[in-house]
Amino acid sequence: MHLLRILFAIFAVQHVQSANILGIFPHVGKSHFIAFEPLLKHSARTGHQVTVVSFFPQKDPPANYTDVSLREIAQIRKEAVNLQLFERSNKFINSLGLKMFLRQIFSFRPLSDLALNVCSGLVKFQPLAEVMQKHYDVVLIENFNSDCVLGLLHIYKIKAPVISLLSCPMMHWSASRIGLTDNPSFVPTITSQTSSIGSFLERLENSAMYVYFKLWFRYAVQVKERAIIEKRFQRKIPDLDVLARNISMMLVNTHHSLNGVRPLLPGVVEVGGMHLKDKRSKTIPHYIERFLNESEHGVVLFSWGSLIKTASIPKYKEDIIVNALSKLKQRVIWKYEDSDEEGTLSGNILKVKWIPQYELLQHPKVIAFIAHGGLLGMTEAISAGKPMLIVPFYGDQPLNGAAATSIGLGKAISYADMTEKSLLEGLQSVLSAEMRVSARRASKMWQDRIADPLDTAVYWVERVIRWGDQDPLHSAARDLTFIEYNLIDVAAVILLAIVFIILVLRIVVNQILRLLSASMSKKEKLH
Repeated sequence: MHLLRILFAIFAVQHVQSANILGIFPHVGKSHFIAFEPLLKHSARTGHQVTVVSFFPQKDPPANYTDVSLREIAQIRKEAVNLQLFERSNKFINSLGLKMFLRQIFSFRPLSDLALNVCSGLVKFQPLAEVMQKHYDVVLIENFNSDCVLGLLHIYKIKAPVISLLSCPMMHWSASRIGLTDNPSFVPTITSQTSSIGSFLERLENSAMYVYFKLWFRYAVQVKERAIIEKRFQRKIPDLDVLARNISMMLVNTHHSLNGVRPLLPGVVEVGGMHLKDKRSKTIPHYIERFLNESEHGVVLFSWGSLIKTASIPKYKEDIIVNALSKLKQRVIWKYEDSDEEGTLSGNILKVKWIPQYELLQHPKVIAFIAHGGLLGMTEAISAGKPMLIVPFYGDQPLNGAAATSIGLGKAISYADMTEKSLLEGLQSVLSAEMRVSARRASKMWQDRIADPLDTAVYWVERVIRWGDQDPLHSAARDLTFIEYNLIDVAAVILLAIVFIILVLRIVVNQILRLLSASMSKKEKLH
């Protein structure tokens, strides 16, 4: 297997001359860019000329790597989510069973405002205009909450093949642009509470969310972004949904052993974990290292990511967490912004402002991970084989939590309904010998691949550079209309044929009955 991986890597780079690669990533979330960063830097190191437009310029860029910073047009989102938003919801809504349904709807609404704000800045950003004047062999873009970049590629007449990168599972509007089936009868939406759709109610809710999100992205994002571009450049452009169907392929930050089996095409490649290969080791601060080494029963790592401001947690909820954690024999390292420079120690809990998460998860003393279900954190946990207690909040986190639960990587509990008892029971389950063995097994399955995910991503980018549209990777479904794709016209013809046959049979039967009736009448007259 090791030899096969080496051969794969060699083939991935051979016969590819130095190419001009443009990467445009106009999302303000750092975790998204972290997923793509190694691919961009690796491409530069292998001789390609890489130009990256993002909110996260490199402090020490490699040779051939050129940054264009977008920090002038919008603010980076860091520790921006207040936990007060996730307290108990309206009792009346809960009684109707609409709590999770409405949470799925409202969790995505801020993303449209964010997309329009960034798009309004992009169309007027002169450094981007200068970059778009050059020739490129391939363009890498993020497929998330905006299609503004696709409109700008059209404006500047960039004809290079486009590869979409996703830092999360496939978005609700992603599948159609490559011709992939995403039937809601079995493919969960990204905000689903379950990783596998089974019951009627699950299919009903999943179908409703499927339709809602497609309409939301269409009218809250695509239509408005198109208007912004047309107003700025004083010219009409094609529908962004039409432009989106010209992408060459998608690289998705998932793997079926963690995220579940989903329909795929040659143009949809799973590269979950590609950000781990070239990850530079960060030094674990001495005060954290000392805390780790002094732990007799191991350490539980606790972090809710870079977007959630943990210090905004209500006092009563913090007391619940502290009381439950205090009953563990293990020590706890908790990422908590309002801490002293070298951490705040209270009993068995060390609160720290910042943690080198990946390095800590790889540390032998860390035996479990309390997380929010962000895909990067889950990827780092499964790569280390560490069981997780997941407290999901928004976006794809509930789906990721359900996926982790289904494969034995961890357990998910509700933040809004969290009690000291439920938290302690969840921790005891995660810390059990059975769960730790199960997590290591899940890790081995996740790592068992024909090639490293970053090598896989590099191969496919360079393959698209080599062949472009000469070797299409999408299915013919991409170019079908809604009526054609769903066979509505065929069904209509079949239905009309059935109706026609029924009418003909009715006429024939009526005629036969009339003839028989007439014959019977003649016989009666003769008698």
